[in-house]
Amino acid sequence: MIIRIYKNIHNKYPKFFKFFFFLRYLFAIFLIATTTFFLAPKLFNYEKKIDIIKDYLVNYYDLRLENYSDIKFNIFPSPNLSIGNVNLKIKDKPIFLATKDLKIFLNFKNIYDYKNFKAKKISFSQNEITLDMNSIKELLNYFRKLKYNLDIKELDLILKKEEDSILE
Repeated sequence: MIIRIYKNIHNKYPKFFKFFFFLRYLFAIFLIATTTFFLAPKLFNYEKKIDIIKDYLVNYYDLRLENYSDIKFNIFPSPNLSIGNVNLKIKDKPIFLATKDLKIFLNFKNIYDYKNFKAKKISFSQNEITLDMNSIKELLNYFRKLKYNLDIKELDLILKKEEDSILE
């Protein structure tokens, strides 16, 4: 009885509707595959990949990752690694940077492959830099010579001279 009703319904539609009904299955498969592609990295342990991330920061941005609290993978707004409570040092300079959230925005091919790790850009948010008056020039030269995308949001710059705060 059910098979007869099913045959009657589908025999009455033209071939265009049959093709349309077939497309809904393809769309569902595509949607499931895409969500699985983006959600699976949330299950990975990124503590094992920290050496690769440290090498990338030193080689491309001249930043040394001193310490951090945690690493998470975020899907939105685009796939990124979020590293919390980070202390960074600019290589070969006495400049230290403390940030609450360091985001490394990944290319789609680098979500799973960390052998040739490259990021689209890096974003710092809620930063604090304490500088001596003599090292301002070094900081400006660092930003001027930087070749890759670096986004800094909410920077608190504290300038000191002989342990006295001059400008905040």
